[in-house]
Amino acid sequence: MRGQLRISPVLGDRCMNSGDDNFISVVVPARNAGRYIRRTLESALNQTHRAFEIIVVDDGSEDETAAIVTEMAGREPRIRLIRTQKIGVSAARNLAIAAACSDLIATLDADDLWHPEKLAKQLSVMHASGPHVGVVYCWSAGIDDDDHIILPAWTRSFAAGDVLRDIVVTGIVGNGSTPLIRRKFIEAAGGYDVDLELCEDWKFYTALAGVCEFAVIPECLIGYRLRRDSASMDVRPMEKAIERVTAWIVETWPLLPKSVLLDRDYNVNAYLAFLAIRKGLYREALRYLGRAYKARPGKLLGVSPVQFYLLIVGHMIGIRDYRWTFWRRTIRYCDQ
Repeated sequence: MRGQLRISPVLGDRCMNSGDDNFISVVVPARNAGRYIRRTLESALNQTHRAFEIIVVDDGSEDETAAIVTEMAGREPRIRLIRTQKIGVSAARNLAIAAACSDLIATLDADDLWHPEKLAKQLSVMHASGPHVGVVYCWSAGIDDDDHIILPAWTRSFAAGDVLRDIVVTGIVGNGSTPLIRRKFIEAAGGYDVDLELCEDWKFYTALAGVCEFAVIPECLIGYRLRRDSASMDVRPMEKAIERVTAWIVETWPLLPKSVLLDRDYNVNAYLAFLAIRKGLYREALRYLGRAYKARPGKLLGVSPVQFYLLIVGHMIGIRDYRWTFWRRTIRYCDQ
């Protein structure tokens, strides 16, 4: 993996808590996140667990992102801003991790939200777990630009322990704001791949699954922003990135059963179909669905085909709520 991470935390007064096994470093890559960054950082600052720092890497933003973070850092000493030219989300995360003071790293994307108990619950599970557990993850809900929950079940995995097969198939962690990770396993996995701008978190979590065990909190502690303008919603570049990660998986674990790769093929194409529907690319969505059901024809007998067709119809008439109870008023993530 190119761009392997060298762990060299900044020492001195900034890292006076580095030996505290309750202290957490929160790393936030941010590029042109001015619309969301304040709400994101406030959700981190509102944690019931208070022993943490927040390292924001401004990745060459051209909006007010740096100004907002600078203003918040002036009032909150736990926030630190690192500014760079545009280096990409993977390199920005690696830079923040290298500058972090803690042996526990929590990643947070610049537009997502955390439940107030997120860090406290993950830390409790991490301390109660054995030394081979390097990642504690949790569930997520999809939210819109105004923080309303539009997809309550973005991730719902119970996989724990050796999760390699599960993560290859479904990417159980779900997004870049979910895990609490032991730093030594980040180093063993090589950090985020700087050659990837999309799907980099799925590859990173898969690499982690190759060097440590996972634990799960079956609670929705993340509000994952489903932005239509997000790079992760660009279906064709995402398809290419996923293909690269799949090739890496096959090369790294050549003995994975074919059934695991077929399950991955189904889930990847179903995911791409969802992205295509959100972009209004309905023919592309049907193409991805065809590929998904070719991998796993038995899925045609379930409810998922009906759900996808309803999703297409809903998008065509302007519905962007995926709760299947869209006649009810949505609630904001912070109000649940």
